[in-house]
Amino acid sequence: MSRPAPLINRPRAQDVLGRAGVAALVLSDPVNIYYATGFWPQTVAMGQAGAAFAVVPADAALPVTLISSQFIHYLFDLDTMPAGAPLEVRLFTAPEGLEGSDEIRAAPPIFLKPTTGGTPDPMDAISQNATRGALAIHPAYPDVVAALRDTLAAFPGTLGIDSFIAQGLFGDAFAWRPADPLLRAIRMVKTPAEIVLARHAARNNAQAARAAIESIRPGDTYQDLRSAFFAETGRRGGVPLFVSTDSMAMRMRDGVIRAGRSFQIDAVSHYGFYHGDYGRTVFVGEPDPVILRMVEAAVCANDAIAAQLRPGLRFSDVRAIGHDALKAAGFDQQIACVAHSVGLFHTDEAFRGGALHFAKDDHIIEANMVLSIDCPVLHLDAAGNVHLEDLWLVTDDGCEPLNERDSPYIQIPA
Repeated sequence: MSRPAPLINRPRAQDVLGRAGVAALVLSDPVNIYYATGFWPQTVAMGQAGAAFAVVPADAALPVTLISSQFIHYLFDLDTMPAGAPLEVRLFTAPEGLEGSDEIRAAPPIFLKPTTGGTPDPMDAISQNATRGALAIHPAYPDVVAALRDTLAAFPGTLGIDSFIAQGLFGDAFAWRPADPLLRAIRMVKTPAEIVLARHAARNNAQAARAAIESIRPGDTYQDLRSAFFAETGRRGGVPLFVSTDSMAMRMRDGVIRAGRSFQIDAVSHYGFYHGDYGRTVFVGEPDPVILRMVEAAVCANDAIAAQLRPGLRFSDVRAIGHDALKAAGFDQQIACVAHSVGLFHTDEAFRGGALHFAKDDHIIEANMVLSIDCPVLHLDAAGNVHLEDLWLVTDDGCEPLNERDSPYIQIPA
């Protein structure tokens, strides 16, 4: 059985929401519900907007509330939340009118029925009992609106929302503000449960990318490489998103991997919705000296940043460390040396000034951040191009890589 638990960093949420004057977050987006509760609301992801909500109080001492249908709770085999758990569950069934009255009540719970003449499923009985246990703690509501209204009664004031659903339901009963900037600020510092997922995602993503590359030979296409990465990701239990290869012109106009060519890859997938992000250079046969020199420059910048990455730096310091190392070593290659937060999204960080649109901010680096150190070489040669990117967990006094760093490039036979 499943007993989901919030992934969200509640102490950080309390700080962020407190400074914003927000009493609670009311979340209806499936990724946000998952982050808040640890439960993936499949019906919402299927397009049934408003079929589930998560309510996250600013007060970290109060539990997060998951609102979902009784049948989904039963069907997905969720366990009863014990008293004092960080997550509480409130379920709704369907409205049922009282005869001769306008009053409505919740309909009885719905369960799958045993086949006539068949044998009752003992596992199903366990799921039914768990759902009945949840209903004993919080009796069923007649619909999702009643459940949400009752939950929000404890949070007068300003609420953060990720859609217009709650505002459309309750109008001027509350003050509203966008939740997305608040969530992005909270998500930058990971909880232990998130770090477990991030570590697994980074390792799986890098291994899938390497396995895909090593399966390719000259004459294969960049589409073959993409298909191989998608297959290798799936074998490891991940979900592929994209693998960028070579330059767009080479990929689209020629499309064939040829001996003597070198090309960059940037591979992204997720595991448990947490993202891996891995960049390397692929040599098809013997490395071209010009391209190898670019790889050496990327390694110089990357290693210098890895040696100094720790809490207290700013994102701009990362860039300066990389550029200073290149200058000191006599490299004239231009390398971006970008830090960005990675998590439930490839770029999972707060935008400058709390904006709703992407605007890169110069964040202070903190312990338990998961950062990409992104070192693409900003040059293109007839022989190819170069990329180097790893994921790092910032620790209390330094950092540790979340993916293998055994080689800055991958060489396949010509």
